[in-house]
Amino acid sequence: MSDATEIRQVAIDHHHQMANEFEGYYSALEKSRFSSAFTYGRAKLDRMIDELFDSLPEGGSILDVGCGTGEHLKRAHKHGLQATGVEPAAGMLAAARNQLPSARIEEGVATQLPFEDGQFDAVLMIEVLRYLHPSDIRLALREARRVLRPGGVIFVTLVNRWALDGFYIHQRARQLLKRSQFNATNPFCEFFTPGKAERALREAGFDEVSTQGRLFGPIRLAYKLSQRLGSRLAAMLEKLDDRIHRRKWPRAVAGHLIAIGRVSP
Repeated sequence: MSDATEIRQVAIDHHHQMANEFEGYYSALEKSRFSSAFTYGRAKLDRMIDELFDSLPEGGSILDVGCGTGEHLKRAHKHGLQATGVEPAAGMLAAARNQLPSARIEEGVATQLPFEDGQFDAVLMIEVLRYLHPSDIRLALREARRVLRPGGVIFVTLVNRWALDGFYIHQRARQLLKRSQFNATNPFCEFFTPGKAERALREAGFDEVSTQGRLFGPIRLAYKLSQRLGSRLAAMLEKLDDRIHRRKWPRAVAGHLIAIGRVSP
């Protein structure tokens, strides 16, 4: 088994195990975006995704690659869009199909999408590329480019190498101590900088490439210390958090790194 194949399979196994936990996260998000670091971060991303959905043609089509339990497919339907999903993890796939029995949700991987060329107006990859080997990341981005129509857009999230929550340092320290790069509990993680992310999208054939940051990283550390502390701090600092990320410089240290690219019309 090659490194890329093993890394991909471990990620699939990890997400199969996490299906129930993800459903719990999204249930909590419906009650309060401040309930955990996950829900707070996803609320920030969802606001951007809503803006993307609003910018698409009426009745446009989106593909959610690694659609998980189907939350963004539901979101797309609420915006009047045609939503299709791809998910390789059996637990996640079952949850998504249960939530959206009428939607087209295929079992498949980002590196080999089961669709013809030029079918979609937008492709989402939310917390997908982080789990893949660099060679698979290149394949996944080319596949996303292939299935997009002229003028289509890709929206991907990545793990920021220098995010202020210190996850990169934590991950490297864990690998040294355990003498293991990854396993189903702690899967492989590929880190990006804004420059690396923009280069990856351009090399895959995207134009008008940009990166943005969301989520002031230390808020995640507060949640790790205490969920109650994190919730209070996030609620207190949310407006400041949003103001900070209207600027360009925080991209390199934000808790979420987002890359957006377009296909030439």
